[in-house]
Amino acid sequence: MRLSVCTNLFRERRCDSKNRIVPLFIRLAACCVLALAGCSDSRGPEAADESGTPTVMPSEPSEPPIPREAVILAHQILQDEDDALLVDMARRDELAREIGNTLSRIREAYPEVADITARERYVFGVLLIGLEPELFAIVSALLEDQAGPAMLLHTGYAEVDSLNEQLGLSEIAQVFPTSRIVTLYFNDYLNVPAAAAAYAMLEGIEFAEPNAYVGDGSDIHATKSEEDWYVFVRHAWGDCPAGCINEELYFFIVNDAEVERIDHAPAMERAEFRELVMNRGW
Repeated sequence: MRLSVCTNLFRERRCDSKNRIVPLFIRLAACCVLALAGCSDSRGPEAADESGTPTVMPSEPSEPPIPREAVILAHQILQDEDDALLVDMARRDELAREIGNTLSRIREAYPEVADITARERYVFGVLLIGLEPELFAIVSALLEDQAGPAMLLHTGYAEVDSLNEQLGLSEIAQVFPTSRIVTLYFNDYLNVPAAAAAYAMLEGIEFAEPNAYVGDGSDIHATKSEEDWYVFVRHAWGDCPAGCINEELYFFIVNDAEVERIDHAPAMERAEFRELVMNRGW
């Protein structure tokens, strides 16, 4: 049994009827057009001056979107630094912008690594939870009795309910009766390993773990020390679903002044690179 919950307009992409969002936007657009048509005295960005000539008002420059891989690396850094159950949103965005700029400079200086991107270790904001028989029966019954979306289940297990609320449980997407596993969805700022460890300690929980990606492949790791970014790039190939056979490693130090490539031997003399290689998880 699978229960999909749409918490807001943008989460409707999880629902079975994916095209429902289209007519809603069409209706909103139509309403906006009618509203503007009825306000003849309003002056928008292209207002007319006294002579009747349209005047284009300058708009505030918008920030470019943060690359997804920069968000992945920033999230990993914050998870490794702290065992808080949620990573700091502003800090993650700040780091991600720095990382995005750092990677752009590396790729411009060294085109041979331009196509290598960072890989996610596991799905953001998702946990796989194995429940003990009694709690699984309660959760299953609550889901079956739901007449509408289940924003938050109150199981009667106080610690579980409290942690669900603290972390903002938004959806129970899948239930597997044979293994008594449920898939829980939270927001993207969840510190997945720390949250899994917190759930695993609670009564009624047999285990909790990330929804991890399988296989191997090229990857990027990064860390910042003082004003320098240390970036470790791995180009890997050859039977990667089972574990890549071949690899080539690149080491870069990036600061405001330069992008410097470091050979393997001297890179391993630096604690920052040694830690990145040890924690790479490949």
